[in-house]
Amino acid sequence: MKNYIIITIYLLSMINAAEKLPFNFGEKLIYDVSFAGIKAGKAYLEVLVDNENNNSNEIHIRFVAKTSFPFSSIYTIDDQIDTWLDIKSLYTKKILKSINQGNYSKKSETIIDYENFISITNKDTTDINGYLYDPYSLFYLLRTKPLILGETIKINTFGGKKITPIQIITKSEEVINTIYGSFNCLVVKPFRKGSTLLKNKGDMMIWFSNDKKKLPVQIKIKLQYGSMLLKIKEINL
Repeated sequence: MKNYIIITIYLLSMINAAEKLPFNFGEKLIYDVSFAGIKAGKAYLEVLVDNENNNSNEIHIRFVAKTSFPFSSIYTIDDQIDTWLDIKSLYTKKILKSINQGNYSKKSETIIDYENFISITNKDTTDINGYLYDPYSLFYLLRTKPLILGETIKINTFGGKKITPIQIITKSEEVINTIYGSFNCLVVKPFRKGSTLLKNKGDMMIWFSNDKKKLPVQIKIKLQYGSMLLKIKEINL
């Protein structure tokens, strides 16, 4: 009985804290992934109810991307990134990465200690100053912001080693057709001054639905040898 009461209080505290957010615990967005127009696999973004940590001050986000046959016979991707965010301001507190791409494989854990102004990734430390946002938290942070055409948002991103100041501009409006119908979207582009956002001239654009939910309907990542497109296939709110 006592455990039941504790769990109930924990779940209610999470619900109350998340009431003002445009997404709910349990939300799962599934995407079809294509590369240079060829079907390549699937990906999903999920907001998890984290029963293990029992921390009502955090949101646990998971991103998974996997290639499927026949594309996987050319190049295999099997990535999972878990990130824990502050439930109010959505800054990043912890990152777990399991990256498997082709012959490359790497696991890492990053803990961001805001009280002592350091970040620890495996055994490496980085001095920090102010709140940081990992790249995957952007899909949720931007859903809480007013996206106004022509205006920019400035933040510091952090993937575990390097702090990168970026700007995010709302470029235009566009209609995206999906199996769920048509979405009126705001096209958002993160960028760095004087450089591309990603390595090797890589870039990114995100199409958010122009409504209260601000769903990331489509994500386009420009790479050195082509573009990867993630398009919404399934919505579980």
